[in-house]
Amino acid sequence: MKTLQRTGLMVLLMLGASVQAATPAAGTVIKNQASASYRACLDDGCTEQAEAQRVTSNLVQTLVQNVPGIELVSDQGKPAVPGGLVYFSHVLTNTGNGRDQYQLCITNVDSDIDAWAVYADGNGDGQPDAGGALFTQSDADGCWDNLTPDMISGETFSLVVEAELSAGTVAGQQPSLQVRARSDADNTLLAINTDEADVIDGPVIEVVKSLSQREGRSPDGPITVTLDYRNPSDQAATDIIIEDVLPTVSVDGVSAGMTYVPDSARWTFTGNTPLTDDGDDGDQGNAPNLIRYCAYDTDAAEPDCQDRVRAVVTQLPPGGVGTLTFEVTLDAGLSAGDRVRNTGRFRYSNEAGNTDFGTPSPFSTNAVSYRVIDRALAPAVVANNSENDSITGSDDVSDTGNRVEIASAGQGGTVLFNNVIWNTGDGEDRFDITIDAANDRSGAALSDPFPQGTVFQLLKADGATPLVDTDGNGVPDTGPIPLVDQGGQCPARFVRDAGNGVCGVRVVLQAILPPNALGGPFQVTKVASSVTDPQVRNAVTDTLISIATNSVDLTNDQPVNGSAPGEGPGPEASPVRSLSVAPGSRGTFVLYVNNTGPRQDSYDLHASNSNFNPGQLPAGWAVAFYRDGGSGDCSANGVTITNTGLVPAGSQRLVCAQVTVPESASGGDTLPLYLRALSPTSNASDIKLDQVVVVAGPALSLQPDQTGQVAPGSSVLYSHQLTNTGNVDLTNVLLSGTPDSASDNGWSITLYEDSNGNGQWDTADTLIVDGTPLQTAGADGVLAVGESLSVFARVFAPATAGYGITNLKTLTVTAQGAGQTVTDTATDSTTTSNTDVAVTKEQALDADCDGVPDGPGSCTADGCFVYTRFTAAPGEQCVIYRLTAANTGAQSMYEVTINDRTQPFTTMLSAATRCQLPSGDCSADVVAPAEGGTGDVSVNVGELKAGEAAVLIFGLRVE
Repeated sequence: MKTLQRTGLMVLLMLGASVQAATPAAGTVIKNQASASYRACLDDGCTEQAEAQRVTSNLVQTLVQNVPGIELVSDQGKPAVPGGLVYFSHVLTNTGNGRDQYQLCITNVDSDIDAWAVYADGNGDGQPDAGGALFTQSDADGCWDNLTPDMISGETFSLVVEAELSAGTVAGQQPSLQVRARSDADNTLLAINTDEADVIDGPVIEVVKSLSQREGRSPDGPITVTLDYRNPSDQAATDIIIEDVLPTVSVDGVSAGMTYVPDSARWTFTGNTPLTDDGDDGDQGNAPNLIRYCAYDTDAAEPDCQDRVRAVVTQLPPGGVGTLTFEVTLDAGLSAGDRVRNTGRFRYSNEAGNTDFGTPSPFSTNAVSYRVIDRALAPAVVANNSENDSITGSDDVSDTGNRVEIASAGQGGTVLFNNVIWNTGDGEDRFDITIDAANDRSGAALSDPFPQGTVFQLLKADGATPLVDTDGNGVPDTGPIPLVDQGGQCPARFVRDAGNGVCGVRVVLQAILPPNALGGPFQVTKVASSVTDPQVRNAVTDTLISIATNSVDLTNDQPVNGSAPGEGPGPEASPVRSLSVAPGSRGTFVLYVNNTGPRQDSYDLHASNSNFNPGQLPAGWAVAFYRDGGSGDCSANGVTITNTGLVPAGSQRLVCAQVTVPESASGGDTLPLYLRALSPTSNASDIKLDQVVVVAGPALSLQPDQTGQVAPGSSVLYSHQLTNTGNVDLTNVLLSGTPDSASDNGWSITLYEDSNGNGQWDTADTLIVDGTPLQTAGADGVLAVGESLSVFARVFAPATAGYGITNLKTLTVTAQGAGQTVTDTATDSTTTSNTDVAVTKEQALDADCDGVPDGPGSCTADGCFVYTRFTAAPGEQCVIYRLTAANTGAQSMYEVTINDRTQPFTTMLSAATRCQLPSGDCSADVVAPAEGGTGDVSVNVGELKAGEAAVLIFGLRVE
């Protein structure tokens, strides 16, 4: 004879590992995008730096793998009589992380069972639903022709098996059958329950257990437990003992379960009058319908009253029915996805008061489960301007709490609005974030939208990392925002409203303004919509009060200080500075371009002899703009420029405006010279009036300025023409080139005089020695009026020079004539490259989470990094990311910072973290969450020289 252990057995089959509450759903795409910030130097000493720039990486995605799972409960034994019907209830649960369907079959049916049928049990009360059987013994293969309905992760399907026993069975027999469920997603997953009919020669009692709700929060309650009992046999039963030991440990092994609510019991025959819980109170009710009831009475004389619910129904005649109810609460401390399962037990006697009529009891009721969920059933959201108050701003009609204001920004500037999205619903939820640039919080058209051309981008709480879509609907969202934990705390990356026990997350809106926009105020609406119910929404208004006008002031000789020459709006009515220059000679105005606006800007430089026609000058006249050569007073020129480059707000740029007077100019001639600085982005401008007076006398010209390129370790030859452009002969003509190699990082210059007058450098040409006058034509040392002489400069680049380096050499000539000293200069500019910073992001699979890439596919270590999507099994595998920030330009970048963060459904894998610079390992500088934590990952690598790259590698566990 078969014996069945009636202990509520369950079958839980998974592929690889049990599913935990935090496991993401199959098909979830974990998206990740990094950013890097840097600042460029605006001068050779890097005393000034441009506003920080941010670049974003490519988006990488990890697809969460489907891990099927199945659970079927439970094995059970029920009393039955020969030729009678017996009912077995079961609950099938999808314990995988994705959708699945299941095949149901009845197998191993004993010959003493004449017929069987399987019914749906939609409300989980342990009774067959109306509408007919799903399948019966008439199905040849014993299986339902259809699969179960499509079941999401955690969803249940309840069923009842009806078995009809043969009339020839006798007391003591235990005919059985098996219920089998097989996963459609993975047909190797099979769950089996055994149903056993215990044949007796006496009364048959059936007890069915149900819950008033089958899912909710932890803690929760009260929840009503209903025990319906009946006597379908033709014999009376007595002393029917029904016991329910409430669970104290969950299915996942957590020490929490259900707690009895005192004085909550009701019985069919006592109506709304509560049953007393006292185990010593004796019978309750009216004869013949009497009940002895007790529940968790630690002082009761009956030991079974101390740790359970216990009811003894005095008698139940054939066909009799009754219902016992009581209330419980669900304990705190259970995670979403966990379940609390409970099965009641019962035993009874026959009319004679004995149990000699069949298999020993107790028997078991059907098993009931309560599933803990964290998703919102009543979603709610508040978007506001507070990091500690989740109530303010809940009314979209009111401005209170619903506005984030920034006073001012410069033309073309970037504005960051910090908003907080609060989850005020009753469970975990995520919220899609959308930008409405046209309508206000109530849906009416904005009267003052941001200017056309404003670029909006949503960022995470760090104000750097792009906000991405985490649920696959294509809309950036907050990621899951939980409820507070049992201690009233929120996870580290969230903000908390301690007074109301609510978690929220900061979402940053970046607005990049068009450079030509002015005025204000401007408004944009940020809308947070529940993913659980998109109709649930709340909005906040981000307001920029004004865009400040960019401005510039062009002065002579000194920066703006309240009295600098030319300070204030121009042009002036009379020249600010007058410069005397001989015919064929050059003179230089010392200019300061002052950025008097609110943010960095750059300025194009122009000259004109009228107000204002860029480039308009009399024939033969020329104006060129240069950087200062290093002395700070334009006594030497640097490189030629037509734009100042970026000038930080409140700073200035020294510019040398060199005027060339034609040889045909007559003494006493004057030229009004209008000089302008004009921003090509914001149109801020200033014009200043100077003048040039032509004087007669000695003059000297050294031309032209030269530009060339050279490979490190090589040299380049430049040719110049030295000409007496004055009206007197010149003597003591001296030519020098600066700076020398000792003060110029190994860059050197050698000068030659065209001794044979053929206009080309050859070995016969004389080396010019510093301080020794040139021989000139005829070797007489005199440079006659109109005489022109070729000179050559050979510039040598050191072998250690990096590509992209620009070197300046200044040639200076002096001569004596008519008791005066005249001088002129020429500049040789030698360049090797250009500048840029880029960040890329790759990912690799770490199948065993040891911090070393080993996938996807067949690969090893750093050869595994790819840009494409691959799958990762949750709870088993990890993903390693490689971020590369490269300076592909020609100059060093400073304060280079690589930023990233953990993503929803992931935690930090510390073993993978490493950082590499050209100068060595920088892993110790990485700032990241601890193992298993979440949050920002960053490293400040400092200076990144031209051609250098920094690499940050970190790993995440897929939960």
